[in-house]
Amino acid sequence: MIITTNTIQERLIELLNSSEPFGIALNGKWGVGKTFFWNQLIKEKFSAKKTAYISLFGVETIQQIKNDLLLQIYTQNGFVKKIKDKVGSFKLYGMDISLALSWFEKKDFENVIVCFDDFERISDKLKLKDVLGLISELKEQKKCTVVLILNKDKLKEDDLSKYKDKIVDYDFNYEPTVVESFSLIKDNLKSFKQYPLEYFQRHEINNIRIMKRVINALNDYACFEESLKDFKDIEKELVENILEISTINALKLSVDFEKLSKYSMQNYLDKKNKEKNEDYDQLLKYINFGYSGYFYMSDITYNVVDYIKNSIVDKDSLQQSINERIKKQKYSSIEEQIRKCTHKARYDLNYPYNQYTEDLSAILESNKETLTEIISADNFLFYIHQLQEFDSENIEKYKAFAIDILKKYLCIELEKDRHPSWIKQTIHNIKSFDIVLDDYFNSFQTSTKNEKISSLESVQNLMLNPIKNSSWGEEPDLLAQVEEDDIEQYFYQDMSFIYDSLTFLTDSTSKYGDFQIFRNKILNVIKKISQNGNKDQQIKMKKVLEYLKEELNG
Repeated sequence: MIITTNTIQERLIELLNSSEPFGIALNGKWGVGKTFFWNQLIKEKFSAKKTAYISLFGVETIQQIKNDLLLQIYTQNGFVKKIKDKVGSFKLYGMDISLALSWFEKKDFENVIVCFDDFERISDKLKLKDVLGLISELKEQKKCTVVLILNKDKLKEDDLSKYKDKIVDYDFNYEPTVVESFSLIKDNLKSFKQYPLEYFQRHEINNIRIMKRVINALNDYACFEESLKDFKDIEKELVENILEISTINALKLSVDFEKLSKYSMQNYLDKKNKEKNEDYDQLLKYINFGYSGYFYMSDITYNVVDYIKNSIVDKDSLQQSINERIKKQKYSSIEEQIRKCTHKARYDLNYPYNQYTEDLSAILESNKETLTEIISADNFLFYIHQLQEFDSENIEKYKAFAIDILKKYLCIELEKDRHPSWIKQTIHNIKSFDIVLDDYFNSFQTSTKNEKISSLESVQNLMLNPIKNSSWGEEPDLLAQVEEDDIEQYFYQDMSFIYDSLTFLTDSTSKYGDFQIFRNKILNVIKKISQNGNKDQQIKMKKVLEYLKEELNG
């Protein structure tokens, strides 16, 4: 026979409607929803009955339990007057309730359902045997029906077994399925409803407290659901991160997710990793490793981790991440369209070249504003050559179109500080397409160079970058174009420029021939000021020359 939560509920209803007092134990693991299940049962089926609920968490004396119990019973259904009659004065929590159960008649307690919860969190100051003794008294002498909500695995069997025969008439194991647990709280879920149950089932999570935390997290990201409805792969990435991170956080607070990620990568790279962390291994079971094979922290992952830390979603940051993914997805789709065209043109015998050029041209034209982000310059040149080869009547049209786009490619590359060898070849290929592009390149390069040496700060950066990076690109060529007069002006303008110049001169990186022109210009300026400056300036620069002589010759 399969015992379901419905089966347990029906049996409890039957017992609790009986006139006989019973002792009932509802046993289950932490977080499976025992208390939630009980409260719902009372609310829906026994709202008209006298009931009391006693949490043992934080209680330090038996008298506290008695006080709480009496107040709950006698403040229900017009029983407040009875307290006044029996005690005389009535101040509720302000009154002296040093009351004993014996003060009241047995009939006052008959048919009262008293639930005791949180046995596992009982205070060290409160003895379990005393609590069980009180429960026994309530059942045997006061004729109450008593319900114990507990996790036997966390209790000392000796304490429980001593009173079990006296107290417990019916013993229920509350072990809901994942579906049963989820059904109790699924109405709280407002967004991404198709995801959590499958995740909970896959990882066998029936803990309602964990489920609630996950649902709260999903609801906090609800504002992104509408914008992601047409991008299911991005939606899935976001939701999986929410499910995984919030579940792990619910299981173990204060997880260092970056360390968890590094540990995962270690294991991925070294299958025989001897530095095992059992806690991390357990937590990693709740993560879908995706394409990476390990727990990779993307920008979306970092967003969810930050949310877990402070309970606030960084919406702007996440929207930016989503937009980037949507853009990449869109660009990837366009690139795939182009590839399909070229593939068909090569192998499909029923695909004529005039159709190919029409299709390819249409794709390139419709995406001309973003082509530099979609395909490489070399690929673009290939497609233009294809159009010119198979549609010779429109060579000039394709040429004019290509020149406009290729200028954009040149601008992108010229704005970079360094050009690897393969980029230099690409630039050469672009310039070779038409003399107009060669002229454009030279003109743009000149203006760019002038801009890069146009200020004290820009020249400083050009001096220091090779030292920081232990390598250089265009810095020697640019620095060689700086005028001595400008260097002299910078010397007078900002002492930091003098200091950085000395750093540059004495660093080994700058001592090679590439920088010699600029080095000579700095030295000329120092010598000039040592001869033509005012008295103090001459002294300072002569000292600088002495320092350089010692450093450079030493």
